[in-house]
Formats: sequence, C-alpha cells, structure tokens
Amino acid sequence: MPIPLSEQGNDEFWKTATSAYDSLDWQKKLTGQIKSFIERQATWLALSSPPTTDVRLLDYACGPGIVSLSLLPYTTQIRALDVNPHQVLEYNRRSQGSSYPPSLIRAEEADIFLPDSSSIPAKFNEEEYKNFDYAICSAALHHVDNPALGVQRLADRVKVGGRVVIIEFLERDLNALAEGSVISPAEAASKEERLRRNAEYRSHSHDNAHMKDFQKDFLAEGKQHGIYHEQHGHSHGQEQGHSHGHSHVHGHGHDHESGEGGEKKHRHGPHGFKTEQMEKWFRDAGLSDVKSVIMDEKIEIMGFGGFEGFMTVGVKE
Repeated sequence: MPIPLSEQGNDEFWKTATSAYDSLDWQKKLTGQIKSFIERQATWLALSSPPTTDVRLLDYACGPGIVSLSLLPYTTQIRALDVNPHQVLEYNRRSQGSSYPPSLIRAEEADIFLPDSSSIPAKFNEEEYKNFDYAICSAALHHVDNPALGVQRLADRVKVGGRVVIIEFLERDLNALAEGSVISPAEAASKEERLRRNAEYRSHSHDNAHMKDFQKDFLAEGKQHGIYHEQHGHSHGQEQGHSHGHSHVHGHGHDHESGEGGEKKHRHGPHGFKTEQMEKWFRDAGLSDVKSVIMDEKIEIMGFGGFEGFMTVGVKE
C-alpha cells in the first residue's frame, strides 16, 4: 500500500510556521477554515487515508502551502506552482523544514494560465507536470484574466478520471463588499473609509511592490477594481495579458501589463463567481459529474464581515 506523504516527514513545522502571508489573527482563522473545509470534503473528493494507490496532486497558486498541508494524508506526491517567487520560497521553506524531500513535495514559479501556452516554459509541459490525479486551485481564480481558460488549463493537467477542484468566493458577497453592504449599520463607514479598509487589507496580505500600487489606486482614486457584474454582461480586465501572483493567504494571480517605459500595470479579473457559471466552465473544459458545495461557515476578512466560499469539482472524461 502506498505511504501517504503525512507519514514521510514531520509536518509539525509546516503546521506551526507563519509568515507575512498568514501571521495575522484573521489570516490564521481563514487558513484554518480553508484547511478544515478541504478535510471535511475528503470523502466527497474520493480521497482516502492512507491512499490505496499513488495519488499525485497539482496545487496551483499554492501560496505557503495550506492546501498541500491539508492533503498530505491523502497523497503520495505534490507538485506546487505559484507565480509569486516569494510564495514559492515560503512553500519550500515549510515543506523542507518538515523534512519532506523535494522529490515528493516541491514548489516552483510558473504561470500555466498564460493566454499563449507556447510562453509556458517547456519543463512545465513535461510528464512531471501532467497526468495528475488532482489539480486544485484555492481562492485564486477570481484574480485571473480569463477564469474559463484557467479551468481548462487545470483540466489539461489531470489524467482521465482525475479531478479538478476549485475553491472560490460566491459572487454576491464580493459584490456586497464593493457596496459596503456586508458591514453592519453600526460598523458602516464612509465610502472613503471602506476603500481605505480594502486597501489596508490588501497591503497587509501582500509584500510585493505591485500591491503597494494597488493600494495607492484605492486611496488616491477610490477605484473598485475587478468586481464582476454578470448582469451588465461584462467583467473588468478581460484584455489579453498574463497573470502574476499574490496572496490573500494562498498566493495567486493579479494581471500585469507593460506600460510606457516598461512599467508594470496590474489589472484584476472577476472577484467572485456564481456556482452555475463555474460549473459551466467545468463542463466546457470536458469535465463531467460536476458538483459544487457551499462552505458551512462564512469566512471573516479583516472587519468586512462574512463571505461565503464554495468548492466545485469535476472529473475528466
């Protein structure tokens, strides 16, 4: 019987390690909620501990490794990818600090959601990064320029019978955040205060320079980036571009575009989804038996109130 990853290292270091990505109280609670949600869905995901056969996992937009840590008891090999080099370093610091050899668990910097697949480095098109049993992306797709393409790229990475798993926020909650309606009347602040909170939240959650620019956008111009309004028939940031990573706690993509003088300008994809739309993207990607489940407990984010999360799963035919 295959030996699960949880028995091939000491994950205590990983469980207790923190960084700028998950050191604040609300971040710790959020990572705990995501981890518990994944663990509770193990049977629904057809996972067993110990695994009855070798189970290979692709953890895309891996961040510091919350998803990977949750799935150690069910897997025998993990390959993790993130477009943020700082997240990759932190992931590998935690996995190696827990005595997991890189042959079993390793993160690398890569963007497999690039619109032009020929721009993806050749090494990530080799067998090591194909035919996974599971490909999972947590709390990242709402930062992607073309979410449907992202789902397709994950589907391309799993073998026949493999599963694609997306964890995301429901659209209505993130739209409510933009309008401030998730804050109770007693806590309600001015529009400027809501924008300030949003900018501070993002600043606390990120340590790379482009997030400082994003914060300036909110504070100086009051721009509400990337909220997806399906009823208006459009979403923001749908031009051709490519994704670059950041993290709430997981490490995932913002979009960048070169401006004058080579300066990077970032754009944002849809923030939150309807489960019906996500399930359609799964079916369009050739996935079957597509189902979604809503998190029992709302996620609390830095004074903004509760957000509903969900998981969508599909099987490759």
